[in-house]
Amino acid sequence: MSDMNRREFVRATAATVSLVVLGGAQDWAQGAAPPAPSGPLDIGTLADYPTDGVFDKFLKTEKVLVIRNGNRLYACSGRCTHKGSTLAIKQGRIRCPSHGSVFNEQGAPVSGPAKAPLARFAITKTAEGRLIVDRSRTFEPRQWDDPQASITIV
Repeated sequence: MSDMNRREFVRATAATVSLVVLGGAQDWAQGAAPPAPSGPLDIGTLADYPTDGVFDKFLKTEKVLVIRNGNRLYACSGRCTHKGSTLAIKQGRIRCPSHGSVFNEQGAPVSGPAKAPLARFAITKTAEGRLIVDRSRTFEPRQWDDPQASITIV
């Protein structure tokens, strides 16, 4: 095998880098999302959530949605259960911009390719009234009545 000249070396290196970058892009396109942040998250106080609805204040940075529904406040994953894309709030609905899944205010899928509901995180209220989400502990639908899966608003 002959020695490469400088031009051949640059071409070979560029081709290798392109393949590596395209391989990573393919993983991302196939739904391999980077891991969501973990650990405790202070989401404020009940006063920060005065009405029913979905609050996305922590969606982009922490991948957490806060939902007030009737006399309950809960936090759930901001990642679609289909391929892990970060969700969005459009017209008051939880939607996946990547593949079109829609979730209701409980976090259950109502349309699209997603079949599983959004995981709920443990949530507690400190003595000072701060709401702390524990993303290391999740609840499935059959556990949503667990006292640590939501805060009761009185």
